[in-house]
Amino acid sequence: MFGEDIVPLWRWKPGSNIAGGDRVAEIRLGQQYLTLALRTDIDGEGDIGFDVAVPCPHDDECTGRAWAPAYSITCLYRALNGDLDDDEGIVCTVHGPNHADDQDDEDTPGLEERDLEAVHG
Repeated sequence: MFGEDIVPLWRWKPGSNIAGGDRVAEIRLGQQYLTLALRTDIDGEGDIGFDVAVPCPHDDECTGRAWAPAYSITCLYRALNGDLDDDEGIVCTVHGPNHADDQDDEDTPGLEERDLEAVHG
């Protein structure tokens, strides 16, 4: 999926429990590294894929794990640069999905009025 050039950088982390029982790998690039989880049933039909660990998009001090789908080497590059840190596909093990349907969006009509009502009572 990521090509043979990535194999020398790849290390499985046997016994790691950070991905809910799925296998975990680490890709090291000098002092930087990415943590990946091999997902063996991403769609309920047995298809496999990878998630890459990213910071929680909800709370900078979150102690949970947040995962974003990694479809290609480009996704890994984007994760390494921080370009996936606010991706809509992120799921935090503590806070849930990023941009969940029940969260207000800045463009939601009436949002400003609700904020003012909350402040003024």
